[in-house]
Amino acid sequence: MRANPLIRRRIVLGQEVREPTLLAMVLTVAAYALLLGVCVVAIAGLPAFGFIWWTFAAVAVFLVWLTLGLQRKAQPLPTSLTSRQRWFRRIRGWARLLFIGVLGCWLGLILWLAFCPGGPVPPPKADPAFIRVVTWNIHCGQDEGLPWKRFDWPARKHALRAALDEVQPDILCVQEATPEQVAFLEETLPGHHRVGIGRDGINPNGESVGEHCAIYFNRQRFEQIDGNTFWLEEPIDQPRAGSALDVKRICTWVRLRDNVVGRTLRVYNTHLYLTESPRMTAAKLILAHMTAGDRADAILLTADFNASPSVPSRRLFLEAGLADSAERAGKPTGKPTFQLYGIGLWCIDGILVDSKWGVNDHRVLDVKPKNIFPSDHFALLADLVLPEKSP
Repeated sequence: MRANPLIRRRIVLGQEVREPTLLAMVLTVAAYALLLGVCVVAIAGLPAFGFIWWTFAAVAVFLVWLTLGLQRKAQPLPTSLTSRQRWFRRIRGWARLLFIGVLGCWLGLILWLAFCPGGPVPPPKADPAFIRVVTWNIHCGQDEGLPWKRFDWPARKHALRAALDEVQPDILCVQEATPEQVAFLEETLPGHHRVGIGRDGINPNGESVGEHCAIYFNRQRFEQIDGNTFWLEEPIDQPRAGSALDVKRICTWVRLRDNVVGRTLRVYNTHLYLTESPRMTAAKLILAHMTAGDRADAILLTADFNASPSVPSRRLFLEAGLADSAERAGKPTGKPTFQLYGIGLWCIDGILVDSKWGVNDHRVLDVKPKNIFPSDHFALLADLVLPEKSP
């Protein structure tokens, strides 16, 4: 008879006993660990696709099945079991308890996402002369296609429109915006002009391709003097082919004249790399571009830094003379902007200003219009003050 590597047979008290081999026990633990990893990935990733109540129903069914199975197995263990059989049953029982706990927490997170109120809508600007700046990673998406292409955009876009209608930004900077989302924002903000092209450049049809770091500015208040998009690796005037995780990233900038105070300003908007070495290179390229411009301009940088405030590539901007608008406004810095299930986790977005700016207000925009968070990021809002130009 062919030996089974997962079952060991031996004689105990005159009877043949079948018990798991050490290999079987190791494989069982590894399988449970793999399932736990899949579960954690699902908890982190599935909210981006929507289908929240379908997910809730599926998780609830599994939870009930595991709970009923636990009750069935809650009987005392037979005394005739060998030590290895007892340990194997304990491992399976502990794993079942662990998964019951994890799935129960998952249901709690889904319920919190569905019923948490979101944050308050910010009040209007205290002074019409203030410049209201909003930066928002709106999370890529589209109206049609597979779930990992849509990312629940058909529902999120209405919440985003409602939020922008309430906030009324003078300057809106967005990251991760696909061409379809860029067009939607142009419809949402008809009084604004857009600057910036996608990070994949211009296709043969003259269309901007790839995710945008777009800047929208109020065309009645501001006059555009210059502006463009550059890439964050040399050469900075052209893209390169790459995967979603290895793509040449961009920075969009615009030079404006404020018709209210008569001052010129430059706005930079970027979405930095996932790892520190290319982030540092990108930060140096952006700072070099800032330094090369007119020193009389007020400088404003908005970004999804993909890094916490303590990371060297982000501190480099502070060492160059920029400051966090939260700090200038006397507010706590480092408040989370990346959210999961409506719970803020990490501070990876920012609005930085140079010494020419005053900051009247700064806040994390965690609104939830139509009971939907518009993105997996909260926005940042700052009401900035630019002193009038001397006669």
